[in-house]
Amino acid sequence: MNMKFLFLALFMFALNICYGAFIMDNACNVKCEIKGLIPAEQTAIEELTTYLEKIFGKAAAKNNKSIILRHNPKFGKEEFTISGDKSGNIIISGGRPRGVLYGTYYFLDRKLGVKWLTPDFEYVPHTKSIKIDRLDYHGKPAFAARIISAEQHGKYSENGTRWLARNLANSNWGNVFTVYEKYGDERIFSPPAKCHGLFQIVTPAKYFKSHPEFWALQNGKRTHRDKRGLMADYCLTNEKLAEVTAKECRTFLKKNPEVLYISIQEGDHTRGYCDCAPCKKLVKECGNRESARWVLFANRVGKILKNEFPGVQFLIFAYDASRKPPKNIKAEDNVCVQICAWQNRRGVPYAHPKNILGNELIAQIKEWQKVCKNILFWDYTYTFGDRMIQSPDLLLNIDNFRTFHELGINGIYPENGPPQDNSFGIPFKPWFLARILWNPYECGNGEADEKVFCEKYYGKGGHYVAQYYKLLRDTNRKQQFMNFHTGGSIGSPDFESAPITVKAFQLLQKAKAADSDPVIRHRLRLLTMPVKYQILRDYVNVSKIYDLKMTPEELLKDILADVAADKVTHWQIKKTFTDRLKILPRLAKIKAKASSINGSNFPAKAYDGDIKNVWHSGMSEGWCQIEFDEPKMLHRIISVQGITRGAERYDYEIQGSMDGKTWYKLVHKRRHYSKKEWLYTWTDDKLAKPVKAKFVRTYRSEIFFNGNTNNDAVLYEQYFNPEDVPQVLYTKAK
Repeated sequence: MNMKFLFLALFMFALNICYGAFIMDNACNVKCEIKGLIPAEQTAIEELTTYLEKIFGKAAAKNNKSIILRHNPKFGKEEFTISGDKSGNIIISGGRPRGVLYGTYYFLDRKLGVKWLTPDFEYVPHTKSIKIDRLDYHGKPAFAARIISAEQHGKYSENGTRWLARNLANSNWGNVFTVYEKYGDERIFSPPAKCHGLFQIVTPAKYFKSHPEFWALQNGKRTHRDKRGLMADYCLTNEKLAEVTAKECRTFLKKNPEVLYISIQEGDHTRGYCDCAPCKKLVKECGNRESARWVLFANRVGKILKNEFPGVQFLIFAYDASRKPPKNIKAEDNVCVQICAWQNRRGVPYAHPKNILGNELIAQIKEWQKVCKNILFWDYTYTFGDRMIQSPDLLLNIDNFRTFHELGINGIYPENGPPQDNSFGIPFKPWFLARILWNPYECGNGEADEKVFCEKYYGKGGHYVAQYYKLLRDTNRKQQFMNFHTGGSIGSPDFESAPITVKAFQLLQKAKAADSDPVIRHRLRLLTMPVKYQILRDYVNVSKIYDLKMTPEELLKDILADVAADKVTHWQIKKTFTDRLKILPRLAKIKAKASSINGSNFPAKAYDGDIKNVWHSGMSEGWCQIEFDEPKMLHRIISVQGITRGAERYDYEIQGSMDGKTWYKLVHKRRHYSKKEWLYTWTDDKLAKPVKAKFVRTYRSEIFFNGNTNNDAVLYEQYFNPEDVPQVLYTKAK
């Protein structure tokens, strides 16, 4: 037996010698053995020819080696192999429409070192020859739907499409209904919507007057606007609604029969569920899960259209109130549920033992798989609540995507800024997300790809940029802080501490000093904006350990100049960031702290005189406090505890202190019931006798907002010793 293994090992060693080393140079040509070329295969020929010349120079007069392109009809539409023969030829064989094209791009990227880092920047090595190890790669995507934002605000140019194809992603989140056949492009989603589709298929304008029964029954009336002013839900047990939805879907699908999905999903943050007897009965029978309505509805639509469009899946959400899977009901085979990681924590991977909400999410996915065999996933890979906030770990998506693959998820949309955005981690993240969507097992721990990107995109000082990302990552992995979500951090993470902020700033200053190229320096200027933002957010603590040589006002002016220098990011994003920036110097002078902080909702915002600015805890209970410059004699405190929007009640308590250590009661714990006629919910506490305090701390707990899942502790504004109730508090609720 040992001799057999020895013989096999020697045979494989000899085979590796014969086929093991392929030398690529300008003597290699492109040879196509495909009959009846489709546009994407013609693109493969053109791209190979172009990049071989870019790498090795003009082709030699005599070609003795070839890259041979072949079509394999047995392969899937994105499947390919890269192999070699004994003559030194390289063979790329793939399915249709994208197999050969993807094989070409994979070979140019992974084997020859071409990197398409953004839609507008590529790295191409220039060399006489490249030695390639033995080729036996079989490429198949880990996920069928790999959806990336390539461009801003609905754009879908050929340039963006080409970048997606080169990085093996198969759908943009811009105008997903545009198709470029030369890149094997296809419609993943059918018009009219890529998400929240039902509101655009069965529209109030067309159907509400004739069929009000299609919409939710609320407070005895059918309405297409719920009491929170958002999109109301439908009466999903209404069979006629399913029939009309199927009829409208048929119109779209006849024009786009090749699509994978059509969205019949709920609106954004819908909470106006129907109160009719059949709807309430269904929810009760299915474990009091709101998602039962959507599964029943999608089943009915799917059954009607199953034979006409056998390849189409009818897409619903598991989102917010519909997140939990229903009991006692199964989805049809042509129904797909898109599970959203809304409000989950991302400081550590979802499967990490400390990530309780992440583990709950994984458990919910497994439960959904018992209900529905087709699962898409909507992940949130950046803090769109405040795009400039630094994320603790850009590489944890590797672990998450491996988890999703092991769970058998069909596809992922990692919501993130496009490569042209100025958000933190851009443009590295979109490029890296595309790589791990193709195969999250090929990138190791991700640091090699991170290093390649930083050094190619940020020039001579790029290694400092890689060190900057690693600094944040290592700091967070040591602390294992995991309260980070779409709004930012909740609490006090070490990666946002003043010492780490200073180190990060110094690394990026070194990167800037290392390269005089104005293009590189501009990229580094944009890259440094989130760090400057963090300095301004934490100016008092940073200035204690580092000589900034700038006042808060001067630092603000410097960052605003950076914003002005950014000519690409959409003006609305820039305006939001600018508005957020302008109040920070004022906040820096307010001595405030809190039990926890959700993103940019600093405790100082509760004392800045602007009721629109708010401290938000991100938790269902917590405290916020202010320190006065001098002890103050208090006799009246008015606290704006939130916006009503159906708020029922909350508990609060106010304490005072002279030293910030020993506390005494200013207002004893009490329960407040909101007055629904007013926009703001507020309390007016007149103390029995004046009390001196240098610190005032307000506690919030037992918060209940009717029909709202975000029962978090907030403080909009606090007024000390006012003569009258501020007039703004008498604003009528809409």
